Amino acid sequence: MSAGERKLAETLDQAASGSELHPAAIPKPSYEEDGVAGLSSWLVNAAGAVTGGEVTALCLFDEDGKPSWTVAGRYPADFEQLGDPNNHPVLAAAARGEAIATVDDLVLEPPPEPEFQATLLPLRSVIAVPSVGNDGHVFGLVLAGHREPDRFGDEMKAGVVALAHHFAFALETRVTLATVAKMEQTQKRLVNQLQAALRPPTPTVRDTELGVYYLPADPSAPTGGDLYDWMILPDGDLHLAIVDVEGKGLTATKDAMALTNLFRMLVLDGCPLDDVVQRADALIMAQSPSLTATALVGRYTPSTGHVQLVGAGHPPAFFVTEKGVREVAPLGLPIGSPGAKSFGPAEVTLGRSDVLILYTDGLIEATKDILEGLLNLRKAAIGATKYPAPHLARILVDECLRGAGRNDDSLAVILKRRIPPLPTGHFALGPFEYRFTPNPAAVQLARHFLMDWLVRVPIPRDEAEDLGLVASELCTNAIRYASGRPEGVALRAWSEGADVILEVEDDGDGTMAWQPREDGETPDPEAEAGRGLYLVEALCDQVTVRRGEGTTTVRCVKTAVIPVE
Repeated sequence: MSAGERKLAETLDQAASGSELHPAAIPKPSYEEDGVAGLSSWLVNAAGAVTGGEVTALCLFDEDGKPSWTVAGRYPADFEQLGDPNNHPVLAAAARGEAIATVDDLVLEPPPEPEFQATLLPLRSVIAVPSVGNDGHVFGLVLAGHREPDRFGDEMKAGVVALAHHFAFALETRVTLATVAKMEQTQKRLVNQLQAALRPPTPTVRDTELGVYYLPADPSAPTGGDLYDWMILPDGDLHLAIVDVEGKGLTATKDAMALTNLFRMLVLDGCPLDDVVQRADALIMAQSPSLTATALVGRYTPSTGHVQLVGAGHPPAFFVTEKGVREVAPLGLPIGSPGAKSFGPAEVTLGRSDVLILYTDGLIEATKDILEGLLNLRKAAIGATKYPAPHLARILVDECLRGAGRNDDSLAVILKRRIPPLPTGHFALGPFEYRFTPNPAAVQLARHFLMDWLVRVPIPRDEAEDLGLVASELCTNAIRYASGRPEGVALRAWSEGADVILEVEDDGDGTMAWQPREDGETPDPEAEAGRGLYLVEALCDQVTVRRGEGTTTVRCVKTAVIPVE
């Protein structure tokens, strides 16, 4: 290793402690947003340590070719006044990446301002090395200068060359990472658009909540053979279907869509539910003889909560009540198998807050043991009646796949009955409001007052506990952003029919951030904030944010929790 290389190696870890930087008043390049400012600072100090130059600089070219100078040393104006190196006869070739310039007596033309003419002196020794990427793109020019002649030897020049190559490699890495990040964002947006196109719109069903969550086995292949369908029939009943076509990718998606459309057509045509599987098998085999699929097809009557399900070799549904969980297993042979048909419907009636869970086998086969997978799903479904259906679907998928390998798509569809409790003879209370000075001690007191109001409204204890937790999270969040003035936070609640509306208002500057989450997005476990707001969204049926003149108000709605006549 030469003396110059040894000096360079010693410098790499300590160069950042060099002389103070003096950035020129020239527009910064767009590389700045990728964090290049710190790397540029390191580079000019490292060049000074390697060469012993009185002034070192980096002239960085932005995407439009405009120069931007970062200079360190005793005489920053010597290089800053150069402007664009491409316009200087000695440096032009180096600026184009065609040569390395080592020059003596680089005389700088003085600027027109008279006050600078007395301090602007010529540099007698200069090294100018282009920083060039693998594709020949010139990122910039690394320079070292001294006011004495013959100051830079070959080893010093080799050190600057190494630094320039290192800088180009670092920039290319940053550009590559930025490009990959943009591609990932584009892919994510396209995936969301594709999945949204495949999803039927969620219908509004009286006294009912619907929820769905889909997780592909391979994020790079976001579609597969797991698909669901629902629609309101002419008589007001809800048609439900869930299919799992063998295979992956767009071919499986095409077959799954053909099958769900067939189920729709047959049901709308008046085909009895018992015959839907057999008729669909005969029709689909005519156009896709190699297709194999399992399915559940159902009919739900909102006025009574009655559900009929027929199966085609599909895993059993789960019926969840406050008392427990049981399987609903309509028997049948898969689509595409010899003699495919269903063997009669299975029937259940959903009471208040009861839940029916439909899913595909990716949810129970992740452990490679179906019996263990069914047991895990059963455990995850315990207590499911307290969660809103959209959030419950996500919770079940997360719980069943926790710590397991994902080799298949996973889909969960939730049907939940939401009717108010039976009348109790109590009269509903008037609106509740409690204002307090923003401090942590007041949060528990606010929750206590709210809980006392909720149980006397009255609403069931578990629903009241949910709203108490929501109030705690919102009040805790509000005191972080409130102004600190007395009574700067307000907790309010009132009833509308069978619903409870809860609001928390703060008098902060409106910086409280609450962005709707995309499907599949959960808060980072290591994040300092965000988990509480995610919990609020999971426990409430609606969450909205309103910003007014000097206030921010978060409103939450919990539906069908108050007894009505």
